[in-house]
Amino acid sequence: MSLQDNNNDNDQNFMQKEIQEWLSSQDNFGKELWDELVYLRNRPLKKRKYNTQTQLNRPVAVFSKPERLKNGMGTEITLIFRSSACSWAKSKSGGCTMCGYWNDRAPESITGDNYWNQFQASLSKNESLLKDLTSKIVFKIFTSGSFCDPKEIPGEIQFRILKTLGEFSTIKEIVIESRPEYITKQILEQYKPFIGDKYFEIGVGLETSSDFIRMNLINKGFNFNSFLTATKLLHSFNFGIKAYILFKPPFINEYGAINDSFQTVRICIENKVDTISINPTNIQMHTLSSELEKVRQFRSPWLFSLLWLLKHSITNDELKQTRVICDPSAAGKERGVHNCNPYDSSNDYCLEILHKFVETQNTQVIPENFEGSCWNEYNFEILLGNQ
Repeated sequence: MSLQDNNNDNDQNFMQKEIQEWLSSQDNFGKELWDELVYLRNRPLKKRKYNTQTQLNRPVAVFSKPERLKNGMGTEITLIFRSSACSWAKSKSGGCTMCGYWNDRAPESITGDNYWNQFQASLSKNESLLKDLTSKIVFKIFTSGSFCDPKEIPGEIQFRILKTLGEFSTIKEIVIESRPEYITKQILEQYKPFIGDKYFEIGVGLETSSDFIRMNLINKGFNFNSFLTATKLLHSFNFGIKAYILFKPPFINEYGAINDSFQTVRICIENKVDTISINPTNIQMHTLSSELEKVRQFRSPWLFSLLWLLKHSITNDELKQTRVICDPSAAGKERGVHNCNPYDSSNDYCLEILHKFVETQNTQVIPENFEGSCWNEYNFEILLGNQ
């Protein structure tokens, strides 16, 4: 084992130890927030029923759509596993303040066979696409937690899935997601033989470059150095890193959100992040974001803000090295990114511009200013700091 290997192992061990120490130190600080988040997570449990013969073998969702690959446009196949849930959400912390993916979790009794059956269902649904030799596919696996966590998805199932995907010539990219503490040298060494010459990327919910916002407003449970450690480790294997950036966390107004995400994009570029995914907060059930929205203390961001951020936070030259994608959930709807109201025509216009930007990776398709009453209201609200 080389000195570099020892350093990587030490970094990962330190990262996991640091997270555990931070958890254990929170008995008093932040306890009310944690208690509220745990309450919100547990509130819908009484209504949940599972037919183990059907739902546990069925993913939350499988879909395909056009997507920007590293080298031009292609097709995305997305599999959203019904998993036993994120380890952080299951901890006494209660998880993240905006995350409602806990609502779709499976019970602890879910098995490796259930995961494999869900994966097979995704292949069957997209069989013709996978076998079409003209296809250029990015296969994305979302667990609403950590694919790399063996307590969430058994290691042998992880390897079996990656081996199967590696055998399809039409799949050019494989994308999974994980918290940084599970991205270790050992697991990447085990993944490497299955990947072959495909582009492999792990998405991490960085959310923001601000440790204060990530820890206290989002309740994410890891610091920026943990993300940097994972980035360096992935690059040492010639794997990619994707940073999910949360645009407008709870407790932040529109102007503050623009500034925070702008700074985060710039820092990601400086640290050679391969893909940046901008995720405007959509208000999900049984989350703190939803509770705040009920009392008019939070709203999802404006599409105008999102387009300004995309236009000004990165240059076209930088886009040749770092891919920026954005596919907002509930876009143009009341609980997703929208302008003055979900029925205004500016929503569709802005979404067309957004899709064109992602497809072309060219900031020039985004105008500097817009017209109409929504644009005037937007500027008024931003200047006053009301949103």
